[in-house]
Amino acid sequence: MYEPRGTDQDVTHPAIQPSMCQKDLFTFIGSQRLFSEVVLRTIETEFDEVRASRFPDLETWDLVLSNHIQPEGRATRLLIVDERQADRFMTFLERQDHLTPRVRLAIAVRDDASATEVVERWGARLSTYTVSVLPMNLNLTAWVQLIRLIDCGAHYLPVCSLGAMQAVKRDRAAMPDDDPNDEVSPAKDAREEACAQGVAKLTPREREVLKLVASGQPNKMIANELSVSAHTIKLHLHRIMAKLGVTNRTEAAICFHSQNC
Repeated sequence: MYEPRGTDQDVTHPAIQPSMCQKDLFTFIGSQRLFSEVVLRTIETEFDEVRASRFPDLETWDLVLSNHIQPEGRATRLLIVDERQADRFMTFLERQDHLTPRVRLAIAVRDDASATEVVERWGARLSTYTVSVLPMNLNLTAWVQLIRLIDCGAHYLPVCSLGAMQAVKRDRAAMPDDDPNDEVSPAKDAREEACAQGVAKLTPREREVLKLVASGQPNKMIANELSVSAHTIKLHLHRIMAKLGVTNRTEAAICFHSQNC
């Protein structure tokens, strides 16, 4: 996915460029080796009214924000941080001076082993701060679709790391809950309950289709994977969305991930 070239000496797309004044920001924190020019150009091509920027570390980005260099009203919409800066990222989130609930958060990982390690170490905080784990070794189509899901508010964890997250949840459940502010909103409860009921109604084939949709694959690739026609996949999707009570494939994928299917 990413191209191993370049260095992280410079900040790409400085925040003071005039062209950014009309666009939201997707901010990448890490080296050019992980977040190459190709990655940044892909974001700007695939997402309307979005500008991609890269900073070598959180301290540099924090300095830019603290000095109000970023144009007023054009705050970061999505923040993606290199796994190698996860320690500093978690410390930063505890302060979260410049973050708002509107900012989507993710840690970029290089492979399955890294994803599992991040979840094992930081699982509780990933849940608390709704930090997704973004694999960088996916094909381009799946990678872009996954970023769309995160941008829409989905909390994504790779399938390979779900076992680690379940262990984290068991550990948290075994601990006494003394924090009166640690509550789940009724609206979120209702959405998750609706998703759970909808998923329970799916046939095995529909679950299979939904899993592939949630992984970011287009209909033609899903059809090839399941040895059926693209038209059949469309019919499956129509029934899936009706059962889940959603109106598009992005909402269906978010529902899928919320249930850790």
